[in-house]
Amino acid sequence: MGSNKVKIGMRTIKTGLAVMLGVTVAELVGLRSPLFVAIGAISTMQTSVSESFVMGKNRILGTIMGAVVAVAIAEILPYSNIFLGLGIILLIQILNILGWRKSISLSAIVFSAVYLNREMGMIEYATNRVIDTFIGIVMGVLVNYLVATPDSEKKFYAEVDAFVEVAKEYTYSLIVGKKTVNLENLRSMLSDIEKLQDLVRGDSNILYDNEGQKLDTAKTLRILEEIFNDLSSITAMDYMAIVSSKNLILAGQVFQITPIWYEKSIISEEDIIFNYHLQRLLKNLYSM
Repeated sequence: MGSNKVKIGMRTIKTGLAVMLGVTVAELVGLRSPLFVAIGAISTMQTSVSESFVMGKNRILGTIMGAVVAVAIAEILPYSNIFLGLGIILLIQILNILGWRKSISLSAIVFSAVYLNREMGMIEYATNRVIDTFIGIVMGVLVNYLVATPDSEKKFYAEVDAFVEVAKEYTYSLIVGKKTVNLENLRSMLSDIEKLQDLVRGDSNILYDNEGQKLDTAKTLRILEEIFNDLSSITAMDYMAIVSSKNLILAGQVFQITPIWYEKSIISEEDIIFNYHLQRLLKNLYSM
């Protein structure tokens, strides 16, 4: 029996590298709690550079908020586990109102650490924890940016190619007489491509400021949406139509074959509707 190979992903490697470098920097500058450096680095490592930048910014703001709320409650109210719990509730509500929901976990950790601190003065401790976490976050963002930068555009077009191949297969089935095809798989693929296009747009803003790249991926996505919509329309008809001679020629170009179907006269409204969607579908597939 062959053994399964364990593949270590680049994001995993970069997370470990960011933690190592962050803790090393913390030790060099004499920080006393490298744990928060590691937490900051781990929480910031994302699948794209733009996500890391956004996450890093939110984490920094959340960390500062957690420390500020902890100091404020500790200065105003006596120490109590009840106020600890109420402080967490207050902090989460503030972050929800500000729209920093992805910062809640790290912010709550910093709040708890600062509020429960008995090692030094509250403000000094809070400041140190913010610095710790800040170093970790910055290190996570830098490592993701500088080391094997994620290529969201490459992933985008790989998914586009896979989508087009499946769409061609479904289109061929409809042309040769299969009335319906299951489009759920294609719908899921389109959803994934839409998410990747968002990453491409974000990475373009940060890495390249490449307006042409953003327009290209947006145009490609619109074509894929048209392909899916036309497939959906044809499938919803549940009708075995007569394919027009023009569409037979287009089909030959798309599938690189010589059509052997007999040309017949289009005689019904359903045939006209079917061929309208099929023509646009084939043109879009050919353009891809």
